[in-house]
Amino acid sequence: MAHVSPSFARRTILAVLVLGLACSLATHGISRKLSPKEREEVFEKVWKEVDEHYYDPEFGGVKWQEVRLRYLPLVKAAKDDAGFYAIVDRMTGELHDAHTRFSSPEQWENHKKHQGVSAGFRAGYVEDKVVVLDVYPDSNAAHAGIEPGMIVTALDGQPMEKRLAEAAPSVLPSSTERVTKLRILGNVFAGSIETPFAASLERANGSPLEVKFARQTLTTEPRVTAAKLSSGFGYVRFDEFHPSLVGDFRKAVEDLRAAPGLILDLRRNRGGVGATLEAMATLFFDSKTLFERRMSRKQVSASERDGHRTEETQVFVGKSGAQSYSGPVVILVSEYSASATEVFAAGMQDSGRATLVGSQSCGCVLGITHDRVMKGGGVLEISEVLWFSPKNRKLEGEGVIPDKAVVPTIASLREKRDVVLEEGEKTLQELGARKRTAASR
Repeated sequence: MAHVSPSFARRTILAVLVLGLACSLATHGISRKLSPKEREEVFEKVWKEVDEHYYDPEFGGVKWQEVRLRYLPLVKAAKDDAGFYAIVDRMTGELHDAHTRFSSPEQWENHKKHQGVSAGFRAGYVEDKVVVLDVYPDSNAAHAGIEPGMIVTALDGQPMEKRLAEAAPSVLPSSTERVTKLRILGNVFAGSIETPFAASLERANGSPLEVKFARQTLTTEPRVTAAKLSSGFGYVRFDEFHPSLVGDFRKAVEDLRAAPGLILDLRRNRGGVGATLEAMATLFFDSKTLFERRMSRKQVSASERDGHRTEETQVFVGKSGAQSYSGPVVILVSEYSASATEVFAAGMQDSGRATLVGSQSCGCVLGITHDRVMKGGGVLEISEVLWFSPKNRKLEGEGVIPDKAVVPTIASLREKRDVVLEEGEKTLQELGARKRTAASR
């Protein structure tokens, strides 16, 4: 079976995760210039690969032949490679999913290095406002006095509402309205390393804060963070299902084996590799358990002919003696939780192995089997696999719905309270109480 990676890495979404991570670092020696003829050849190859391998033979209702006719003149008129790569990526965006995309050589190199340009803080929508969610320690943003809970009112002297409205038409709809809004936000905050970041913010007391500072190169190497909370519960966070983290995750879970409950914080986990999520999921089951359902283009076509879904690949995890943690589990999710994260959360939820707390996930759940490197160094990724939960819930366009819905408020951010984590701990306490009550009967 092909190595399936339900990877969530469209640049503009990743940009929101680290606020302004625009993947625009200068890199050298990783590509060469394309002639106009070569650009057209690459364009035709990209279009054909999507035409032959996209998971949905009907392309979600998009007239793919017409898309080619619309974009070919734009490719012929492209003045340079940068413009060409942007055109091809926009063409793949016509399919309205967060996984089919085309990266320039520079973007791909920075993606592999987990590098990009950042304003030094992460922002999101809270109470219909653009609000600072967290600030990177020792960043220029931190030194400028930016704190969680501050409202971003303007960028470069223009009101935030105006900037968002101006950016919206340039962003094609994606897998869900949630991810489309995040892409628009990412576009507004994105900028090159040479462009200073200038913004107006509103403090907790209502007073204004004007800032202007240099953007910074930010590296977001995947890692596992684990701790024992004051409540006695275990806590593990990781922001990518990366193969290098399996060993660290296993150790973290085993070290917390005695904890009466475990919280997995996946609120900022953008996805990753399917084999990694399966290896991690195995640690929570003591017997073979159905964890995922997948369909390829061939299977989708067969199911359509039959009028119902009968063709699928089932994925099981767990076996006797492989379980590292048997206690209750809570998974924290948010709209930033995407792709492999959603497959993992849905599998844990449907199997009854975990309770989900937070907000509805991204709904960006399609699988990429491999990366297609084109002449000149650009890379095409195609959605070739459609995911379903063990209970047959379609995840693309839907995501996972938490068992307990809770979202941060501006007030909680300003108070430096993590209300989602607090609800996670409360949920584990309730589960423990129920277990003790049942045991006493």
